[in-house]
Amino acid sequence: MPAVIDSSENALHKWNYKARKAGGEMSRGVLEAPSHAEAVRELRRQGLAILEIQLGDAGASVGEAVNANTRKRRLENAFRKDDTVSFCSQIAIMLRTGVTLKEALDTFAEQASRPVVAELACAIRDDVCEGEDFSSALAKWPKIFPSLMISLVRAAEASGMLDEMMARVAKDLAKQRKTTRQVKGAMAYPAIMLIVAVLAVIVILTAVMPRFAPLFAIQGDKLPMPTKILLGISDFIRFGWMYWAPGLVVIGFTTWFWMKSAMGRQAIDKAKLTFPVVGPMFRHLYVSRFTSTMATLLSAGVPLLDVVRILKDVTNNICYSAMWILVEERVSHGGELAPTFREFKFVPRNVAAIIAAGEKSGRLPEVLESAAQVAEEDLEVSIKSATSMVEPILIVVMGVVVGGIAAAMLMPIFNMSKMIHAH
Repeated sequence: MPAVIDSSENALHKWNYKARKAGGEMSRGVLEAPSHAEAVRELRRQGLAILEIQLGDAGASVGEAVNANTRKRRLENAFRKDDTVSFCSQIAIMLRTGVTLKEALDTFAEQASRPVVAELACAIRDDVCEGEDFSSALAKWPKIFPSLMISLVRAAEASGMLDEMMARVAKDLAKQRKTTRQVKGAMAYPAIMLIVAVLAVIVILTAVMPRFAPLFAIQGDKLPMPTKILLGISDFIRFGWMYWAPGLVVIGFTTWFWMKSAMGRQAIDKAKLTFPVVGPMFRHLYVSRFTSTMATLLSAGVPLLDVVRILKDVTNNICYSAMWILVEERVSHGGELAPTFREFKFVPRNVAAIIAAGEKSGRLPEVLESAAQVAEEDLEVSIKSATSMVEPILIVVMGVVVGGIAAAMLMPIFNMSKMIHAH
């Protein structure tokens, strides 16, 4: 319940807060306090773990709230993932040497490579100095600091091992960053080749084909059918832009809206797991992420139900989200993890078996670490395999398309040559 403060005080402001109770339940409300620091102290006195607190007064205070929200969006948009890794690793190093958290944040802000990074570090320092937990200060920036990191920092604050946990967070985030870059790199090469192929075809149809049109016109109806089709496509691209340009815009917007819809996202997420070439790569990526994250969180003492909730964001796939919902339901009723994993085809059987063995032996975090290492090795192999398979496939497709165009252009020339020799 919000605290009641004497209304005779003139400097009271309303603060909208979001916090977590001792039992894990979420709590939202409005608190009256003269300052941000007083609001934080009152919520902490009530035993709440603060997740977010913002000024909610009307009148002049609305402008302050708008400015705060604008500043938050600006910092979140400008902050990079590499900055997050650097923040965690440097704070961990300074804490390990005996520096206090406030001094570590001050030093990081002074040595920051960009003003945006320094500004965020100062904002976190101010929250910590006003009495907030470090994890609560970080939780105000969900687009910068993932829920995995917040949970680990919260567990470290309870155990007094913040320096070790920050180092582990930095290592895990760097590993995830490396894996994401590997997958994007594997997908970028085929995409570039496809774009080059489309541009080459467009140049041939719009710049090269018209030069041969007068030569082809001599043959009239005797032109081969492939050549007629090619000339028709060339003329349509050059002179029919009032038809195909709006059509492309409509198709583009329709595709974009479909991808954003629940049906479109479900189809795309399912295709990621089942498509012949890239399917194995994405399956190994998700397995690597969730096994590594589970191992880290469980080793830090985070409750299993909280771990399952965090994993929904880590995998970021509708198919996996359905699995985690089922896992959460069964675990909350005292069930085991492994039987649920066996029901989903995109979880390898050996991973489900490893988890079952870990549950029986009581060494689930250690076993998950081993499973994560195996999944990372399989991911590297699948990335190389996907790249090596996609390259020849695209080359063959490009060769067939360009070769077909070249054949359609050369067939009339061969016919004219035969006619000349016949006469």
